[in-house]
Amino acid sequence: MTTPPPEQDAPHVKTVLRLAAVMQRHALLFSVPLAVAAVVLGAVLRGTPGLVGALLGAVLGLAAGLVTTLVMRGTARTSPAGVMIGAMTSLAGKILLLMVFLVAFRGTTLFDNQAFGFTLLAVTVGWIAGEVVVSDRPKAPVLDL
Repeated sequence: MTTPPPEQDAPHVKTVLRLAAVMQRHALLFSVPLAVAAVVLGAVLRGTPGLVGALLGAVLGLAAGLVTTLVMRGTARTSPAGVMIGAMTSLAGKILLLMVFLVAFRGTTLFDNQAFGFTLLAVTVGWIAGEVVVSDRPKAPVLDL
């Protein structure tokens, strides 16, 4: 009795997994220092509410960015269209969750809204910048035949 040979991955799987890993590493290199600086600035300029707001913004920004690369890894073995559907669905989900968070904490005094907003913006821009810089480098094939 022979064992069937292991199923071979589609050509795009290796590319997507490698790109997700590189994107995540560079995005973290760009966004984590921004998060740390924003938390320190929030604490110095706005006190404890600024610290809490900046921490929340940093955590939400980093978590949203990580979701993207985790979804890429999770959908890598589907078709290229499946990877794109996963990415677009995760984007819509992140926007929806952020909207729910903002509505739930509208007018709150638990944290400083400005520190939260500026930190979330800085971390998100840093994350996207890290992804853009890397996505230009690997020269991954656009079409796998």
